[in-house]
Amino acid sequence: MVSVIVASRMDEVSMKVAEILKECYDFREVDESLYRSHGVELRIIEERHVYADGLGEDWDADLLIVASSHRSEAGVKALLTHPVGNWGPKAELGGSPKTLSATSAKALYTSINFLKEEADRLRLTDWRVGLEVTHHGPRTDVPLIFVEAGGPPDQIPERRALEAVASTCFKIAEERLNPELVAIGFGGGHYAPTFTRLSLEKDIGFGHMCPKYAMPIDEEMVRQAFEKTVERPKLAVLDWKGLKSDHRRMLLEIFDKLGVEWMKVR
Repeated sequence: MVSVIVASRMDEVSMKVAEILKECYDFREVDESLYRSHGVELRIIEERHVYADGLGEDWDADLLIVASSHRSEAGVKALLTHPVGNWGPKAELGGSPKTLSATSAKALYTSINFLKEEADRLRLTDWRVGLEVTHHGPRTDVPLIFVEAGGPPDQIPERRALEAVASTCFKIAEERLNPELVAIGFGGGHYAPTFTRLSLEKDIGFGHMCPKYAMPIDEEMVRQAFEKTVERPKLAVLDWKGLKSDHRRMLLEIFDKLGVEWMKVR
């Protein structure tokens, strides 16, 4: 099995990252949509990545690393990484309702740490580095993460930011760092500042993360979050102030039923 970096022809940033990978990481063309370098594959897909349900399921891949654009209506420039799936009954950006895709806490932990390392190395001082919570498609059974760069919707990120994404994608494909703990996160905002801090400062790797705005969720969604993180974490981390009290109680009841340990952070 191999790790596969995925770029979409429907995403200009994604394709620019693919060009940097081909230029700088010794990728050799197999055909117009497949390149290989030192046991890593780069695959170019025609459809927009968030709608590519079943992505990688016929590739014999152990991890999919999707290079993607990020758009911030507030204009905040950011280097981000996240798992995918839909917590609720709508699937407005791909995937299926109330369905999470497989992901890897080790891959996400590796991704955010390498993004931070690259941002420092390339002096991207005005770029935010962080996790995002689980959101959008595609739906797939192959462990998948997104690695993104972007900011204002009408701007393409500068070359250095694209290089940070390309380097991070390649490093994740080659190796995984080992966090001290792996966990599922609950609570807080979309950009997961608490889980980002814990990943960078406390060596906790997060798989799926459910934000406050997606609450309440039911037992089935909690079960999916644990079962579809390939490391099968046994720990839930609650952003205590980032959850309503009734949602905390609901989650603790589910954790008790599922035999999940939990810890609160503030």
